Amino acid sequence: MNHKKLPAGVILSLITGILLVLLAPEDKVLGPVLKLIYLHGALVNTGLFLFSVLGLLSLISLFRNSPGFSLLFAIEKTAIIFWVAATVTGNITSWLAWGGIFWGEPRLQAMIIISLISISIYLISSASENPRTISFLGIGLALSVWILIVRAGRIMHPDNPFGVSESSIRIFFVVITLVFVMTSILAVRWQYLEKG
Repeated sequence: MNHKKLPAGVILSLITGILLVLLAPEDKVLGPVLKLIYLHGALVNTGLFLFSVLGLLSLISLFRNSPGFSLLFAIEKTAIIFWVAATVTGNITSWLAWGGIFWGEPRLQAMIIISLISISIYLISSASENPRTISFLGIGLALSVWILIVRAGRIMHPDNPFGVSESSIRIFFVVITLVFVMTSILAVRWQYLEKG
């Protein structure tokens, strides 16, 4: 895609994802709240995808003389945006589904901690001029995200709400997630080319 068309591509992809969320089937238990769960789940998965790519590219950058880290920073910034959005939608969803935000929920705590860690690491790494430091911070962030998510227990949060749903709900969730992943890739490319 042409560099000048990337902003329009990001907006169009985002609109497509939101339209799919609005058109997605509901279930008898959660009703329209399920639409927010589609959005929340897709944002979480996109954030995990971006943090994983960040960790992999940071590891590769340790063994290569990279002239700059604008791609890593673009991925990191996009991951933070998606993750903070996932945290906010998760809080709204819990409020609507359970009647309040349960601050003792380990999964919510992990989401908030990851938001704070990722913002802090981005600020530190983008201010650093040491390539090794930037690479190690990216690797550390990716590992921290996965350790916190895997080790987070669950009280109210379901284990895999879409895994036990009917096939139409599962299909919509996969498609919505893929659209948001595509949105994130376009956003990363846009930022990277702007810096380049």
